[in-house]
Amino acid sequence: MGRTWWVGLVTGAATGLVVLGFAQSLRAQVGGAGPTGRIACVDVVQVFNEFQRQKDLTEEMRELQDRLNEENKQRRQKIDALQAEIDKLDPDDPAYVTRMREMLAMQIDYKNWVDLKQADMSREVGVWSVRIYREILKAVEELARRDGYDLVLYRGQFEPVSMDPEQIKEQIRSNHLLYASPSVDITQVVTDKLNRDYRAQPRVKMMLVP
Repeated sequence: MGRTWWVGLVTGAATGLVVLGFAQSLRAQVGGAGPTGRIACVDVVQVFNEFQRQKDLTEEMRELQDRLNEENKQRRQKIDALQAEIDKLDPDDPAYVTRMREMLAMQIDYKNWVDLKQADMSREVGVWSVRIYREILKAVEELARRDGYDLVLYRGQFEPVSMDPEQIKEQIRSNHLLYASPSVDITQVVTDKLNRDYRAQPRVKMMLVP
């Protein structure tokens, strides 16, 4: 099974190289531009990391997380203080039942608050991941139209996350671009355009978690 998979992988890679070589030869025969003028690639992860909007968003998230951590600390202190008060009460004291109910209500409220804030954070991260990726796609399209690129490929980096064979196979399958000359890499051009356009806009708050 493993040998069959590797044979298929190598055969597929070889076929891809033959097709690419044929396309280059045909383009040269008809006098078209070479690959450097028609094909480009972008390291999307690098663009994400160097995009100023993403950096500002990360800073907002850090500030929000600090604020939530402080509120979490205060809520826990109130619960701990009430628990210490209950521990000093006699279980037969009528106040014991009242305070226990207060404790239960406070714990339920605390759990609901934690779940809500976690859901809010997850939603905001998801929303902004989509928005930023769409900004990247738009910038790539505008640059491709301006500079005459017919095809822009996703350039990824192969970095094994574990030595599990199945995970390694999945990473290899998803790594479609095996090599790209630096001359066709427009990652920095895309990043510069995104940052230039972003900095030209008024700065507004992005994270909307209350």
